[in-house]
Amino acid sequence: MKKSNVIIFIVVILVIVGIFGYAIWDANNSTNSNGAGQNIENFNVNDQGAGTQENAVLNDIINDTNIVGQNEIVTNEVNTNTVTGQTQDEYMHDYYGTWYIDEESYLREERIDNLMDRREDGLITEQEFQAQLSAEDNSNIAELEIDRARPAARGTTIEIDFTLTSPAPTQREASIRDIIIQPDNNTGTFTYTDNWGTSGNGTITFANNTITLRLETTQAEQGALWGVEGNYTFSYRRMD
Repeated sequence: MKKSNVIIFIVVILVIVGIFGYAIWDANNSTNSNGAGQNIENFNVNDQGAGTQENAVLNDIINDTNIVGQNEIVTNEVNTNTVTGQTQDEYMHDYYGTWYIDEESYLREERIDNLMDRREDGLITEQEFQAQLSAEDNSNIAELEIDRARPAARGTTIEIDFTLTSPAPTQREASIRDIIIQPDNNTGTFTYTDNWGTSGNGTITFANNTITLRLETTQAEQGALWGVEGNYTFSYRRMD
């Protein structure tokens, strides 16, 4: 082979090697660039995930704080009975039920009701009814029902019903129903309208296993034949 041909052959070989070398180098650069882009994308995704987790942790802390705050409020409102040192719920538990002025008042009501029923059923004559009724103390009969209001609001909320019955034989009933009260240190206040249409202000006080109820008329209904005005002290709770 001539010397000039050898030189040309060598140049062609170098050119071919250079082309292949450049192609390989360019391919490596493209791969590394794509990998870096993917890493950046992965970083962004992971970074967003971390932010979401941080937000979730922060929300949990806020929610826990709110729950603790609410519990503290409820506890403070329930434990408002500074007179006895008990929670209001504990103190009021012994007052739920049906109350009468005293045990004799309850028994008298039962006897008069029985007399009325026997007369209406024709078991005794009118003369016998009047004779037996005259032997009873036929004064006003008061009945008070105390129960916990449902659903209960924060603190202790009670519901009361009160009925005052006039003397026999008329036995008219005046009543106030579904009165909701939140006692504060054993005392609660309220307004009412009885079933005869008379309105007033009321105060109820719990102390020493007795209940004092004060009812004061603020607006009397014209033509009302009976009403619940007055002061009453209840000391006997009926145990069913």
